[in-house]
Amino acid sequence: MKLAAIDIGSNGVKFLIVRPLELNNPFSKLKKIEFSRLPLRLGDDVFKTKEISKKKAELLTKSIKAFGLLMDVYNVDYYRACATSAMRDAENAEQIIAKIKEETELKIEIISGVQESQLIIKSFLHLLEKKSDYIHIDVGGGSTEISHLHNREVIVTKSFNIGAVRMREGKVKQKAWDELEEWANNYFAKMGRVKSIGTGGSMTKLYELAGVKEGSFMSLRKLKNINNKIHKYSQEERVYKLQLNPDRAEVIDFAGDIYIKILQIVKSNQIIAPDFGLKDGIVQDMWATFLHNKKSHKLNTLPK
Repeated sequence: MKLAAIDIGSNGVKFLIVRPLELNNPFSKLKKIEFSRLPLRLGDDVFKTKEISKKKAELLTKSIKAFGLLMDVYNVDYYRACATSAMRDAENAEQIIAKIKEETELKIEIISGVQESQLIIKSFLHLLEKKSDYIHIDVGGGSTEISHLHNREVIVTKSFNIGAVRMREGKVKQKAWDELEEWANNYFAKMGRVKSIGTGGSMTKLYELAGVKEGSFMSLRKLKNINNKIHKYSQEERVYKLQLNPDRAEVIDFAGDIYIKILQIVKSNQIIAPDFGLKDGIVQDMWATFLHNKKSHKLNTLPK
């Protein structure tokens, strides 16, 4: 059994193939067989012009074709391709998806911010302590999702048009921050100090650069220190000294600013960064769906 996920984000497109290591276990460890990340940066176009350019659309089509070939070579059983914030905002998204379907026979679905968050949470929810409360913060290129998790269940999720690429382009409106702050203050005010979980490529890198031991919480103070340090570095220093990919180097401090501001708003002074994302949640959800419905008519198979 092999499962594949395609995550079409605002900053990059990720491709993952896994196989479950345990039969009949919906939370089985999924062994990574293949992983690729392409820095297409669809958000660069969308947050400026509200459309994906012809060049970016062509690159996305080539990427999906390549992923389709890899899935064929690896004999993948089921796949799912999900597009997030940039495609949600792009006025020509449906046309591009239809063209890709015509050329590759592969289906792409645009998911909401809430759906995106729910899928990400599925990748790590079973690892959390029972009867405990957590705040989950996922910062992407175009949107940020905040969730309240209790006793390994999602109680509420809210999505905001605040993201690292959108911030870099100066396209985050004050209204979005006001809405986030008002909602978070109203919802989390009586909860006191709650531990936070941070997901997203930038948080994973911030966690790594701060030298935090895997599985440990990072203090808000430490997060501020590493982000301030990155702020002072040039793009060249970020790429060569910190060894960041160029597209990550351009947005990591903007993402850091978002995490910091949200942690301050919800009054959380520590955060942990499990190395999971949308791609992981997609394959975990597909595996659980397969076990629940062995006929698997709800899952996408490759074109014959």
